Amino acid sequence: MSAIEIAADDERLAWWAPQPTRLERVPVRADRFSKASIDTLGYQVGPLANVRSSSGCALVLATDSPWVDVDLVRLRHHQPVAVGLDAEVQLPNKTRVVSSGDLREFGGDVRVRLATGLERGRGARPVWLWLPLISTCAVQGLRLASGAAIEAVPLPEPRWLALGDSLTQGFCAQQPTATWVHRLQRRWQLPAWNLGVGGLRVEPTLFAEALETRAWDLVTIGLGSNHAWRDEDLPDLAQRVEALCRQAQAQAQRVVWLLPPWKPLEAGKGPPEFMGVPLDIAVARRLVQIRDTIRVVTADLGVTVVSDLLPQDHRLYADGLHPGAWGMAQLADALNAALA
Repeated sequence: MSAIEIAADDERLAWWAPQPTRLERVPVRADRFSKASIDTLGYQVGPLANVRSSSGCALVLATDSPWVDVDLVRLRHHQPVAVGLDAEVQLPNKTRVVSSGDLREFGGDVRVRLATGLERGRGARPVWLWLPLISTCAVQGLRLASGAAIEAVPLPEPRWLALGDSLTQGFCAQQPTATWVHRLQRRWQLPAWNLGVGGLRVEPTLFAEALETRAWDLVTIGLGSNHAWRDEDLPDLAQRVEALCRQAQAQAQRVVWLLPPWKPLEAGKGPPEFMGVPLDIAVARRLVQIRDTIRVVTADLGVTVVSDLLPQDHRLYADGLHPGAWGMAQLADALNAALA
């Protein structure tokens, strides 16, 4: 018997994404930023690639199919590390996560099969299909086993807005559910939009639209590290930090700034460069200045600041900057304890 084909614009599919999903044309992208917001970045090559990823975005449906095929198109990679999809199957008393293999060696049109462990005829369960963290793609549709049920799932309201750089986006975490943002949104039961953008400096204009969409229970800001690469990115840091804090405070019950974490280069360890950017003593010096600047500005505004969220163990940072899944788990535990 043939599989059930479901186009990406099917009304039974829900899209968890910060931007309204444009269903008038298939394939469909899950976007986090509007074109107007992206245009504020100008010609910052690194952030422009990462801002178009679907980190923290998912397709959601209820089904009893034992497997789901996700048909990706225009899959492109912007990082040298592994990448995959996750199916998060919500069962009555627990959540089952099923991960794909590494998709880094594939590109273009790719069909990814995820086993759900469900049985046809035993009741449809909500399934969240989490898209790649860094790689960009669109979705052509899904395939389910013949005879499987499919139902729409109402989405929760987002309550946490996570602003940040590559550490928030999930760089070096192969699976979408391994990021610290995902771990904590499930632990806290606080649905989150992930607006992490690798390579990003403190850019208040990029986040203005998302901040203004609603009142937020929590806004976390994990920015500052990318001012450390050049001296010329330091003079206006305080002004940028103050502007972003004030924007967030106008919309959120609680605003928390995550200071740039420790990096192996501060102990003279790790690789000498990352993607052509030197990781040297000059960067270490700037990081100290950046942390001090953020502390002073946020103290004046009454914004909560947390620091030392990652272990000072260079073995956790394969590329010299980003922890893998284990490091993400430790960051999530540390932040949970800091905000308890």
